[in-house]
Amino acid sequence: MALDPSLRRRRLHSLRLSLAAAALAALAACATPTPRETRDRPSPQQSAERQLQRAMQAAHPRSGSASRARSLLEGLLAAEDEASRALHPFARALLDQLIERQRLGQVNERLEQQLERSAQQLAESEQHAEALQRKLDALAEIERSLPPRPVTPLPLQAPPRGLPP
Repeated sequence: MALDPSLRRRRLHSLRLSLAAAALAALAACATPTPRETRDRPSPQQSAERQLQRAMQAAHPRSGSASRARSLLEGLLAAEDEASRALHPFARALLDQLIERQRLGQVNERLEQQLERSAQQLAESEQHAEALQRKLDALAEIERSLPPRPVTPLPLQAPPRGLPP
């Protein structure tokens, strides 16, 4: 059953129109705030708590960003509203921990570099000691291959006077 080309065009056109209307309706639904969003506007206390929570998540050692956590905490400490001031001790403690972790990370990197340098120096010293030992062994082998010295008799010494022979 082949459709008439004009009928086919009309059906395609109506399908396109219905898809466009559905897409517009979906976009409009996304743009309008839900009743929950209008009803549950965060209070300043909730906003400060959320900022502290985001800073804690960003401060996580494995998945976070220390610089982002630091900027969030510094922003929270700079805020002077009552809700933020209530969280200042927690933010200071977290910021201190974050700064200490960054400091210890830098110390750890320096120690790792120093350990690598020491390991390299040790390897070089061991190679140098092995080379010196080979030279010493070669000298000892040369000494063993030399003909023995002729033994020369020691001159006889006269016995001390006054003692019987």
